[in-house]
Amino acid sequence: MAVIMSIYKNDKLQYVTRSINSILEQTYSDFDFYIQIDGIISAEVENYLDNIKDTRLILYKRDVNKGLASSLNELLSRVLIYSYSYIARMDADDESLSMRFEKQINYFKEHEDIDCLGTWAIEINYRGEEYYKKKMPLSHEDCFFFFKKRDCLIHPTVMFKRSYFEKAGLYPEDTYFGEDTMMWLKGFKNNCRFSNIPDYLFKFRVDEDFFKRRRGWKHAKSIFKLRYKVNKALNYGIIAYLYSLLYACMKIMPTNVMNFIYKTIR
Repeated sequence: MAVIMSIYKNDKLQYVTRSINSILEQTYSDFDFYIQIDGIISAEVENYLDNIKDTRLILYKRDVNKGLASSLNELLSRVLIYSYSYIARMDADDESLSMRFEKQINYFKEHEDIDCLGTWAIEINYRGEEYYKKKMPLSHEDCFFFFKKRDCLIHPTVMFKRSYFEKAGLYPEDTYFGEDTMMWLKGFKNNCRFSNIPDYLFKFRVDEDFFKRRRGWKHAKSIFKLRYKVNKALNYGIIAYLYSLLYACMKIMPTNVMNFIYKTIR
């Protein structure tokens, strides 16, 4: 199994440390951990990475920031030449619970038709305190129905079977953001099957700037264009376009209103 992670300049040492340790301390330990440094990062984070002694960690560096999709594709181009059966995602500011990999691999073995598998997640604030428990749809059919409103998987919780990339290819790099949304779209269009484990196996960090980074006219316009592509490609119908408009409108609301909606209406 391979694990892929990208690290960039805004990633903080305290969160990077917790994230990487949560992977290295998994109960399922037979994996290689590929990390791409996406441009110049802080000296303290780079020093930490350079001094990790675990031989499972494989580090790649470049001085130019190319973005998440490009970094993940570079890592995938490296790991797919080997015979890894499973490829897991991880973000540098989140935490995986210790049995995440073990439970995901066991699920794959019991459900051989599934190509992409996520989990439920506990959202935490910058202090590590619980903010919200996020459930996701379970079956492939429920994932497809849910996707007409918004993403049906939490991106960093995902483990892919090798078959996913053989069917759908790599991440699209032609979006302002939302590379995960477009990746799920490619999966649905190419007959990949999705599922989520009904277990909280992940801590997703919602920091102080979470809503500031996700609001504004540019973000709203991009959200609508992104969801328009999804709706059109998967023939979701007129109701899905209404969801897209409402979702985009939320992105121009004040951050305190977004916070309320995010926590109470999901």
